[in-house]
Amino acid sequence: MKSVNLTITFTDDDGTTRSESREIEMSHAPDPAREHTVAHILFTELRVAVGEQAMPKHNAIARGWLEFPTQQSTQRYLDMRNSQAVWFELSRLAMGAEADLILAQAFKSLEPPQEPSYDTAAFNDLYYVHKRKMMFLNQAAHALIKVQELVNRLLHESLGGDLVDTSKPDWERTQLIRSNVEKGLKAKRAAGLISQPDFEAINEALKIPKNTPNGKIARKYRNALMHHIRPSMDYWRLFSSQEPRAGEELTADDEDMFRRLGIPLMRDAHGKVIARRHSVSARPPVQYPFQDLYAAFSEYLDALVAMLQQLSQIDILRR
Repeated sequence: MKSVNLTITFTDDDGTTRSESREIEMSHAPDPAREHTVAHILFTELRVAVGEQAMPKHNAIARGWLEFPTQQSTQRYLDMRNSQAVWFELSRLAMGAEADLILAQAFKSLEPPQEPSYDTAAFNDLYYVHKRKMMFLNQAAHALIKVQELVNRLLHESLGGDLVDTSKPDWERTQLIRSNVEKGLKAKRAAGLISQPDFEAINEALKIPKNTPNGKIARKYRNALMHHIRPSMDYWRLFSSQEPRAGEELTADDEDMFRRLGIPLMRDAHGKVIARRHSVSARPPVQYPFQDLYAAFSEYLDALVAMLQQLSQIDILRR
């Protein structure tokens, strides 16, 4: 029987050891390259699992969002039940995003200082570490943006379920957006259904992520994940690239160069140059260094947690 035998030994400072062993049947014939891949994957995951990782700083705050009032009214049962469900999801998202960022950083620390030569075993090893890093980073990106979407849902559910128009089948996609939520808040304030202090407190909380410059970076990256090919990070060989159709406007130097080369300029009926310059590169530039995006996501997460913490102090959102 073809099998893999693995023993992990844990050693204490005083030399005491404990071991766990497993024998797993192999489904493929022995192959040195595949065996190397298996060993690399196992050792990489082990190094992350037992290696140094940053401590999460938002878990205690996020768990606090799940402490609801003990005296609950049944008059607005759906408001209470649905808003509590959203708070549970927001807590999970915040803690999950931070954990994913920590793991992404841990895998990044295992990447070699210099990119290995292409078509080598070392480059294949790098690919696995990079892939795991990107998986956790991209999960964090989606979670950060989803927090903002769920805040719209939190306000809608906590305040009666009528903050936006729900009459159309696709209302969650077309109506449950921040601009409509803000209009709904203003309408409820005008009708006296929300007090002025609560109205101001909600709006002040919603401004916190807006005033975080790196929030734009997080949204831009997530939108690229959703609507474009994956943005490149750290290693250009691991990504595809597209050329911008718009190109760049011709400069005066471009026109002079074309004249010297005897190339006619393309002009419209008014004599305006309408040609544009397109650069073609065999090695496209990397769009994002990991550390820049990691720092941006971490800062945006801090802002989102601060927003949620302020919202959690408003009684009408904590029934």
